[in-house]
Order: sequence, then C-alpha cells, then structure tokens
Amino acid sequence: MAQTLPSLLSLIGIFLGIVNHVGYGYAILIAAIGPLVLWIIAGQIVKIALPEPSVNATPRTPTPTASTLHQVCGVGPYSVEAGEVRSIPLNVKQGQRVRGHLEEVDGQPFDWYIADEKNMILLKKGEYQKFKPVEGDHDDRAYRINRKIPWQGRWYLILDMYRKQYGRKVRVDFEPVGNV
Repeated sequence: MAQTLPSLLSLIGIFLGIVNHVGYGYAILIAAIGPLVLWIIAGQIVKIALPEPSVNATPRTPTPTASTLHQVCGVGPYSVEAGEVRSIPLNVKQGQRVRGHLEEVDGQPFDWYIADEKNMILLKKGEYQKFKPVEGDHDDRAYRINRKIPWQGRWYLILDMYRKQYGRKVRVDFEPVGNV
C-alpha cells in the first residue's frame, strides 16, 4: 500500500491540474479517452513487432513414429450406395496388426468386413456361402478394430450396403501397429 500511494496521489494531482485548466467535463472525457488511445497505440506497436503467420504456410505434420509408418487406407468418408459393395485396398502385411475404428457419418447402421482378395471376389459374385472374412460385423453405427493380418496376400476393407434402403458415408480411422 505504501508503494502505490505516491503513484495514486500523482494521478490525482494530474487529474486536478487538468480539471483546473479545462473543467470537469473535459477532464472526465480525457480520463476516459486517454487510456483507450494508449491501449490502441500499444496494440499497434506489438502488432508491428511480432510477425504475422504466413497465409500460404503449410502446417507442420507430426513425424511418423515406429508404430505408424504408413497409412493403412484413406480416412474417407467413403460413399457407398444402397445395395452396393465397396472394396477399399488395405496397405498391410502378414503379421501386422490393424487398430482403429469405423463410423457412419450420419449414425446409420452398416456392414463391414476385412477379407483377402479371394474372399472379396466371392462376396462381389454373390457367393455368400463361400465368403469367409477374417473380421467383420453388421447392422451397427460404429465399430472398433484390432486385428492381426493372418497371412500374405492383398487385403481389403469391404463396406457392404446389401439390404440397405439408403446410401451411407463411412469414415475409417485405421493405423498399423508394429512392423513386419
């Protein structure tokens, strides 16, 4: 308190000096506008001193870690029409684990599978009795995935809208876990 008292008395003295010189009305106006003008000037000085970020600057992307060396597949969202089967190639190898989730953008139920090329072709041909995916589920809005790729081959995420009245948009967020 003892340190702020001289500053406060100085401020009051300056205010009374202005009152004696121009009157109360103008003194109050100066007391209100003065700090505002000083605040604007200080803002301009700071703006000039700090460089603005470039509009064309590309954002920094995180450096990939050992667990995420490559993207398993695009995030999408993938549009699949009613009654359609869509196959999305997966960038995976035998023994690698795929982890993540699938979700329908509007919260509609859908079917999905992870299958090798042979089984993907069987599904597309309509040979449902012979179709054996390594993973999959049906009639839900979102799914978690944590699956190890069991053998060498070309692998696909299959989005199946069989018996669906409307098309769906499915977002995929898969990451590879471990190196093979």
